Amino acid sequence: MLLQYGGFGGRSTFSPPCAKVQMALRRKGLDYEVRNARSPGEVRRLNPRGRVPVLLLDGETVADSSDILTVLDERWPEPRLEPPDPRDRLLDRLWEDWGDEVLYFQGVYLRWLVPEHYENLRAVLGRGLRPPLRWLLPRLGRSMARRRLQGQGTGEKPREVVEREFQESLHLLEGWLQDRPFLTDTEPRRGDLAVCAVLDQLALDLHPGTAARILEQAALCAWRERVHALTGNPALSDRSGP
Repeated sequence: MLLQYGGFGGRSTFSPPCAKVQMALRRKGLDYEVRNARSPGEVRRLNPRGRVPVLLLDGETVADSSDILTVLDERWPEPRLEPPDPRDRLLDRLWEDWGDEVLYFQGVYLRWLVPEHYENLRAVLGRGLRPPLRWLLPRLGRSMARRRLQGQGTGEKPREVVEREFQESLHLLEGWLQDRPFLTDTEPRRGDLAVCAVLDQLALDLHPGTAARILEQAALCAWRERVHALTGNPALSDRSGP
């Protein structure tokens, strides 16, 4: 039994890196349990960097989604999460890095800094919470997201620029996937999980305008279905596996 910690506000479905790890665990067919951290302090006790996901594995704590995927491949080699060909491995790592460091921050901006999306997210995060957490938790999440975005650079851009860049990202993916089953290989690899985890979250009803733009891309939607057939879609459920 593996134990994955994740999820600001008790929902790992709001964290693409957490979903990326869950997809990898399901792809491996491993038995695991999700426990969602309830506060930034709890996250920091698990990981001094203050970030999720964190995987507890035989008494060892592994933080960072990419490091977790590497450890999973070392412990459970099949099915592998990276391609066997060295050139494909390089391309796969580039896709993973792009998903984690470019597409991810476009998603954070669209989710937290677009007012109508934030209002939807705030309502969901506040469910089941008593005052004052019902009001404080979403505001804390937005403040944390804004600081990260400003430090990374995407937060310095106006909304129309980020929306244009996200649309360009979708068009690039749509063109790339026209004649390919997955991003780099004949089965889903690390890059597929990283990119798909971001898009799955943005395809939720919380982000209606963004979700509509994703659903307009036929090849992209077909690729997501192929990935989900082998990994599930943690954005639609927050549960243990396999």
